[in-house]
Amino acid sequence: PPTPPITPKPAPEAAPPDNFQAPAPEKTPHFLSSHKLRRLPRPSRARLEQLLPPLCQAAAQTTNPEETLSRLLNVMESIAQRSAYVALLSEYPETISRLTMLVSASPWAAQYLVQYPLVLDRLINWQSLMQDTDFSALQKQLHHELDACKLPDGQPDIEQQMNLMRDTLHQHTFELLAQDLSGCYTVEQLADKSSALADLMLEETLYRTWPLAQPKGTDLSSLPAPEFAIIAYGKLGGKELGYASDLDLVFLYDDPDQNASEHYVKLGRRMISWLSTLTSSGRLYEVDMRLRPDGNAGLIAVSVDSFEQYQQQQAWSWEHQALTRARFVAGSTRIGERFEQVRQDILVRPRDLQQLKTDIRQMRARIFEGHPNRSELFDLKHDSGGMVDIEFITQFIVLAHAHQYPVLLGNLGNITLLGLAAELGLIDSTLATQVSNIYRNYRKLQHTLRLQAQPWARVPPQNHEQDRQTVRALWEVVIEG
Repeated sequence: PPTPPITPKPAPEAAPPDNFQAPAPEKTPHFLSSHKLRRLPRPSRARLEQLLPPLCQAAAQTTNPEETLSRLLNVMESIAQRSAYVALLSEYPETISRLTMLVSASPWAAQYLVQYPLVLDRLINWQSLMQDTDFSALQKQLHHELDACKLPDGQPDIEQQMNLMRDTLHQHTFELLAQDLSGCYTVEQLADKSSALADLMLEETLYRTWPLAQPKGTDLSSLPAPEFAIIAYGKLGGKELGYASDLDLVFLYDDPDQNASEHYVKLGRRMISWLSTLTSSGRLYEVDMRLRPDGNAGLIAVSVDSFEQYQQQQAWSWEHQALTRARFVAGSTRIGERFEQVRQDILVRPRDLQQLKTDIRQMRARIFEGHPNRSELFDLKHDSGGMVDIEFITQFIVLAHAHQYPVLLGNLGNITLLGLAAELGLIDSTLATQVSNIYRNYRKLQHTLRLQAQPWARVPPQNHEQDRQTVRALWEVVIEG
């Protein structure tokens, strides 16, 4: 169901009054003596120095003043040579308290601001920052602005278009981040919105790169739409995208032209370059194409017929597992419908359940070996009793029972699928509810750790021993039984 409109959160309280005496931390003199700041023109340095007392005061009001001030100074150093951003904080003092709230709550947010300071101007209007995004309106606006990116000869300004898309992505990611840290969303709602933003960017990327893939001399004014579709797998396919997730993609085409393969492979390469090239505004997304037929040895784009034949005759069980949460994202809706039919035809095939269980156990072992955890902490995703176990259980349920119960075919997410399996009598309802709640909690913890810039989603094991035992119990019943 659609998420309810956001109730805008109030802006953080303003910084304390000027007579508030906050101790000047030792970091401040060191900050002012840095090489980057010593090179500043005198007026710029003076303006920056004027910001230090309110920054110190704002940091002192947080629960982690030392860490907060350190993060604030990192942001200030990154914008020191960009006078417009320093002026913004000087002219709009309320932005300091808002900036402080964000970096105090999340070192990852602080790193994001250091990397993309362009988003700082969104702090001026807090009410606007807290508004729910209308993705349809955003797509129309972005499309119009990209059309306006022209060179003097009237040709598209590719560099300007690529940077505009990156700036737009970063601004709206920051919007989601600010709303997230203000408590506006559940993890599931946030992932839905991050996925919708990626869908939009993929559709626009396809539109912009299609003319670039044409042979020289092609009349672009009457160029037909490509017979091409983008299929999302993994986190984007399951609408579980995080802030820094890469995109697992497969490119399909259905075109009788004898040069179609060469043509659409070129389009696919153009798309990957557009998405992942590092420009002055950063990159859009990292792209992973390893789930295409034949993996890294396969063509960048494959025909729908070849894809269907591969899935029917050559694909491994783990590739069918991945298919359970694949979906059409952009391009030709006709090819998207054809893909969905192929997907359903594959998933409803009756299977040898014992062989399927063996395949899933072997794949689970490979993932475990590929992500060794030498710490004493519990890895929420990869360790036994973690998220991968739950995901493999739901994938098994789909592959084993979709031929009897087509309701399982939808790209519904793990929690919904567990509930459906319980309703159908495939698993114990109490155990299904418990594991659903555990999975939801794991995702929330994983997200919290990422916001804290933790490299691994690992937690003290004693806090989750019962959860792990519950997940293992369902694994034993479904996969080992």
